Amino acid sequence: MRSALFGTTMILLTMNRLVLADEPRLPGLAAAIGVPIAQQFDAGATSNPPAPSLIQEPRCHGTGCFWGSAEFLLWQIKGANVPPLVTTGSVDSLGILGLPGTTTLYGGNVDYSARTGGRFALGFGLNCDCTTGIELGYFFLGGGANRFGASSSGDANSSVLSRPFINVNPDPNEQSVQIVAFPGVASGSVQVFSSSSLQGADLNMFCNLFCRPACCESNCEPADLCKFDAFRRASFRVDIFAGPRWLQLNEDLAIAEQVTDLATGTSFSIVDRFETRNNFYGGQVGARAEWQRGRYFVNVLGKVAVGATHQEVRIRGTTVITEPGGAPNVQQGGLLALPTNIGTYSRDKFSVVPEIGTNFGCQVSDRLRIFAGYTFLYWSNVVRPGDQIDLGINPTQLPTAAGPGVLVGPARPAFTFRDTDFWAHGINLGLEFQW
Repeated sequence: MRSALFGTTMILLTMNRLVLADEPRLPGLAAAIGVPIAQQFDAGATSNPPAPSLIQEPRCHGTGCFWGSAEFLLWQIKGANVPPLVTTGSVDSLGILGLPGTTTLYGGNVDYSARTGGRFALGFGLNCDCTTGIELGYFFLGGGANRFGASSSGDANSSVLSRPFINVNPDPNEQSVQIVAFPGVASGSVQVFSSSSLQGADLNMFCNLFCRPACCESNCEPADLCKFDAFRRASFRVDIFAGPRWLQLNEDLAIAEQVTDLATGTSFSIVDRFETRNNFYGGQVGARAEWQRGRYFVNVLGKVAVGATHQEVRIRGTTVITEPGGAPNVQQGGLLALPTNIGTYSRDKFSVVPEIGTNFGCQVSDRLRIFAGYTFLYWSNVVRPGDQIDLGINPTQLPTAAGPGVLVGPARPAFTFRDTDFWAHGINLGLEFQW
C-alpha cells in the first residue's frame, strides 16, 4: 500500500512539472478553446495589436475636396411687352390704330427664341471631410435678338407703312401716324431690332446639414451585413449655403426708318433707341439635397436672394435730313425719342430672386459625373425697353430741316419708370470633375 501511495505521488509531481514546462503555450490553447483575448495578455502589452473593428467611420464626401463643373444651357426668357410700332392699312385708314383696315405689323408681346449659354462652378472644401466649403458660380445666356423689317416702294399699288402715335396737341387722345411709305407720296422702309442678354454670379459657403453614406461602399459596413438591404445601398445628403449674388439683364430696342419724299427727293433717316440695364445685388440662402444609388443620382436645389436692383434707362433719338444735292442735316430727336424724354434715368428698387433646379446623372468614375436637368429663375422688378415707350407725342418739337422744333403745349413724350417681373427657364447638360 505504501508503494502504491508513493507511486501515485510521483505521477502527480511529474504531471505538474509537465504543465509548468508548457505554460508559455497556454495563450494559444486558451484562444483555441475560446478564452477572451483580454485574458491572454497583460493590458499593457504592446507586442500583440488589438482586434480590428468591424465598423469604420463613414465617409460622406466625394473623392476629392476640389471640384468644378461646366454646363451647356438652352433657356427661354419671358417675352417683352412692346406697344404698336409699325402698322399698315388701306389708303383711307393710313394705318391709324382703331380704324377699319389697319393691321399692326410689329407690337404686342415679343417672344424671344430659345438661346444658348453656359454655367460654370468651382469649389473647394475647407476641412478634410469637405463638410464645409466655398463655391463660386457663374452663368450667361447669349444675346438673343429679334428683328423685323418692312418696306414699300411708294408705287400706285404699293402698301402703306406707318408708325402710329397719339397726337397730344391739341387733343390728348387723337390717334395719328407718321407716314413711312404711301402710294404716290413716299417710299420707305422700317426696321425694329431688339436684343437681350442675361448673366449672373454667386459666391456661397456650404455646410453639410445631414449625410447618410452608402452602405457597401467607402468601407461603411462589411458587405455581408447589408447585402440584402437594397435601400441602405443608397446615399443621401443635404447641404445648406449662403452668400452674395449678382444678376444682370441688358436689353435694347431700336426703331429705324428710311423715308424718301417722292415729290421733293428729300430723305429722312430717323432712329429711336431705348436701352435698359438691370443689376441685382443681394444676399441669398438655399439648400440642396442629393440621393444616389449605385452610379445614378438625382439632386434638387432651391435658393432665394433678396436685395436691390439698380435700374437704368437710356433714351436716344436722331433724325438725319438730306435734301437733294445737300449735306446731311443731323438733328436731335426721332419720333418716340424727343427732347422731353431723351436722357439717362436710374433708380434702385427692392427685388426678390428665387431659383429652383434639379439634375439627373451618372457617376462615370470616382472623379467624373455627367448630368442633365432643368432650372427656373424668377426676378421681380426689372425695367424692359418696350415699357418705357410713351406713344404720346407733341409734334411741335419734331425736328425739321430748319432746325429743332420748339415745344408748344404738353411735354410729351414723357419718361416714367415702369417695371415688371422677369423669368428664365430651360434645360442644362453638364459634367462635374473632382480632384
